[in-house]
Amino acid sequence: MSFILLDSKAFEHNLTVIKNIAPIEKIAVVLKDNAYGHGLLEMATLAKKNGIKHAVVRYVDEAQKISDIFQTVLVLADIPSSKINENINITINSIDDIKKIPKNRAVHLKVNSGMNRNGISIDELNSAILQIKESGLFLKGIFSHSRSSDELSSELFWQYKTFQEIKAKSELICEDLEIEMPKFHFANSSALLRMKETVVFDMVRVGIAIYGYSECDEVFNPPSLKPVLSLWGEKISSRLVAKNQRVGYAGQGKVENDSIVSTYDLGYADGIFRDDGKREFRLDNQTKIIGKISMDNLSALNSDDKVCVIKDARLWAKRFNTITYEILAKLSTAIKREIL
Repeated sequence: MSFILLDSKAFEHNLTVIKNIAPIEKIAVVLKDNAYGHGLLEMATLAKKNGIKHAVVRYVDEAQKISDIFQTVLVLADIPSSKINENINITINSIDDIKKIPKNRAVHLKVNSGMNRNGISIDELNSAILQIKESGLFLKGIFSHSRSSDELSSELFWQYKTFQEIKAKSELICEDLEIEMPKFHFANSSALLRMKETVVFDMVRVGIAIYGYSECDEVFNPPSLKPVLSLWGEKISSRLVAKNQRVGYAGQGKVENDSIVSTYDLGYADGIFRDDGKREFRLDNQTKIIGKISMDNLSALNSDDKVCVIKDARLWAKRFNTITYEILAKLSTAIKREIL
C-alpha cells in the first residue's frame, strides 16, 4: 500500500525558523484541509509535542477532533449547529453570522483589509462589536488576511497599514464598550517570513512554512525550510519491456531501450496529478515516469520495491504550473501516514 512519511526533524527545523521570529506562545499552526494533506491528527500531535498551543482549522468537525490537544482552536469557515467544546473559537466572516452563533461562544471577528473575500468592512466595526456583546458572545480575536504577501509588490504594506487602523479603531470600541481586549492577528506564513517581528501582533497563523515551503518571491531571500511530507508508492508488478514497445493508455510511454518497467500503487485517484506522459517527467531521485499516470497506478523505469513519488512538492508544482499548496492538499486521506 502507498504511504506518506512525516519527518519530525524537518518539522522541528521549520518551527525553529519560525520561533526565531515569533515566540512559541503566539504561534497558531494551520491544520485546515487535513493539515495541507499531511494528516490532521498526525500534525496536531506533532505540533503539541513541540509546544504549539493554538491551532486553526476550516470546519467545526476538524476542531472537535483536536480540541483536547490545544488550548484554543479557531474555526475559519463554519458555524456550529450543536454544542461544541469551550476552547473552540468561531470566525465571524459576515455581520449576519453574529445572529447564527449560539450564545456564550468565543468568536474571532474577521475584518476585510483589502482581500475583498471574507470579513466585515471597517465601517461595520462598531456595529459588529456591539452586536457581539449584545448577543452574549465573547470576542477573543480580531484578524485579517493579506492577499499578496508572497509576491513582489507593495500591497502587503498598505494592507498591513489598514490592519493597524482596524486594530486602533477596535481598541477604542472595546474600551468604550468595556470589552476585554481581543487578540489581534494578521500574518500568514509569507507575511511573517517577509515582515518578521513587525507583523507578529498577538498571534500568527503559520501554515505552509511549518510544512517546509515558502511561496515568497526569491527576491525576499526566504529561509531554508525542509519538506515534512514524502509520498511513497509500493510496487505492484515489474516486467521487461523491449525497445520501442509502449506502456499505458494510448501507448503514450515509449521504451527507448530494453528496460525494466514497474507499476506502483499511486494514481490520480490518490490525489496526485494526472500526467499525460507527453513530456519527460523525472521524480526527485531521477526515476523516470513512463506513460500516462492512471487512476490507481503509475509506471516508471525502475525495479525498486518502493519509489518516492513526492519528496519536494515544488517539483510537481512546477510541472503542473501550480503552487505547493495544491499538490499537498489534494493527497487522499485514505493514504496511511506515519511520523518518523
